[in-house]
Amino acid sequence: MRRGLMGWDEAELPKSVLEARLKLLQDAMAHLGLEALILYTNLVRPAAVCWLTGFTPYWIESLLLVPARGRPMLATALSKRVADWIKTTAWLDEIVNTPRPGTAIGERIARLWRVGVLELDAMPAGLYDDIVAAAPKVQLLDDPGMFWLVRGSVDDAERRLIEKADALAAAALAQVDASATDAGTLAGLVEKHARLAGAEEAYIATAPDLDLDRRLIQVSGLVPLARRFAVRASIAYKGAWVRRTRSFARDPQGARAIASADAWLTELASSINARDPLAGQIGWKGPVLLRAAEVHSRGWMAESCKGSYPLEVVESSRSPSREGPPGTYLVLSVDLTVDDVPWLGAAPVFVRAST
Repeated sequence: MRRGLMGWDEAELPKSVLEARLKLLQDAMAHLGLEALILYTNLVRPAAVCWLTGFTPYWIESLLLVPARGRPMLATALSKRVADWIKTTAWLDEIVNTPRPGTAIGERIARLWRVGVLELDAMPAGLYDDIVAAAPKVQLLDDPGMFWLVRGSVDDAERRLIEKADALAAAALAQVDASATDAGTLAGLVEKHARLAGAEEAYIATAPDLDLDRRLIQVSGLVPLARRFAVRASIAYKGAWVRRTRSFARDPQGARAIASADAWLTELASSINARDPLAGQIGWKGPVLLRAAEVHSRGWMAESCKGSYPLEVVESSRSPSREGPPGTYLVLSVDLTVDDVPWLGAAPVFVRAST
């Protein structure tokens, strides 16, 4: 257990911020006539519960019950011996340790009428069955986007955590040299640097030969790196996730094209506004790239946190929106060909308010 790393730090995530988030959610619940809301969490779906409490589960699934008034209750299959540890990592007063979290939640809501469930269709069947068995008269309603409307605006505390995670990702990728020859060794170096610097999670993927295949994959063992390759770092710090992708080239033509594309992405990431459709803001002939003889877009995607997943696709070149960017924080990933040079890039974006 990485207690020191995962411990709740009120200097980074003040109790007042968590109280404000809870009030925003409970106000939205009242507007919809919900008496409670159930949130699921596990290793790969920690984001919603972490946003409300600071708690990230590393070993097993849990359920958070948010009442219409008052503080949330966590029902977890973790043993009682770690209950005290959970309290050091989260803003929680009540923790129920039980092998049947669904039953514990069902018993608590048995006398209620309308209860929302975030991502109801993705609720594990066993937990759902236990809830229904313990509360057969309760109407379980899928959250129609209420949580996303509340969650979509990043507060100052979360922004600082994202910036910290991004600094860890950027520093880890700065360890990469274009002269590297083995993808497995390189991925290990990047991950080691990120974790030693304080990252809770670090997932490193590479595209070992961009000229042949632009897919980013996790590798282990000896995998040769070609003259042009890309590395992606997905980093978590105190529940805040970022992705950064950088491309590298050993040949002069590739290095020039990649440098131009990198500068363009930096400029773009700092200029995204909330007013205009995202697709229209991603202009492939931006000022930095005007030096290039030929630029082709192969696609883009924007990820954000809508619910329990830390990052999921909210818009893409295949499914653009006519509205402004969804939410105030995005991770933008772009695939270009610049003067016949393949380039992959990704960076976090804080959407500027409309003026």
